Amino acid sequence: MIFSQTDRLALRVLEKNELPRLVKLFDVWDVVRLLEVVPYPYTMKDAEEFYANIEPCYRAGEPQFYAMALKSDNLLIGGVGLHAPRGSDSAEGDVELGYWLGKDFWGQGLMTEAARVVLGIGFARSATRAIVATTAPNNRASQNVLAKIGLRNLGPAPRDYTALRGNDEVVKWQITREEYEAKRVEDKTIR
Repeated sequence: MIFSQTDRLALRVLEKNELPRLVKLFDVWDVVRLLEVVPYPYTMKDAEEFYANIEPCYRAGEPQFYAMALKSDNLLIGGVGLHAPRGSDSAEGDVELGYWLGKDFWGQGLMTEAARVVLGIGFARSATRAIVATTAPNNRASQNVLAKIGLRNLGPAPRDYTALRGNDEVVKWQITREEYEAKRVEDKTIR
């Protein structure tokens, strides 16, 4: 099932037969080093556990993970997620945006393209008040993606959730529904 498409990408269900590809994409330290909750090395058991967590959401019609695939060949290249925020300072209606991209696909604007669409999917849900994200202080590429899709940098904050790696400090980002709606009016590229 495809949830949305861009000129170059399909945002769709992750298929169980793609788990070996998922393991291969996460078997690159540069990809996972700034992903605080993804184990490394990433094993087939990790992929199966991840799939077991997201598959019921697909069946319920409430996806939390959108597989990124190239439209040209349907090849899995990354993912974008919307899930309950980690940490203790979230408000009711906050949804956390997370994402990753296989290293061979960096620097092509693909993550910005996908994240912009998923932002729209998140705000299409009536209960969403704001979409939030965190980045490592030194993750400039991710910070650029968030800024391009309209999230505001709220500044550094102590990390208040358990992580497998990373700093004790994160940079917090946010866009409220009102900010998103105002940007949609200003910028026709936000869908």
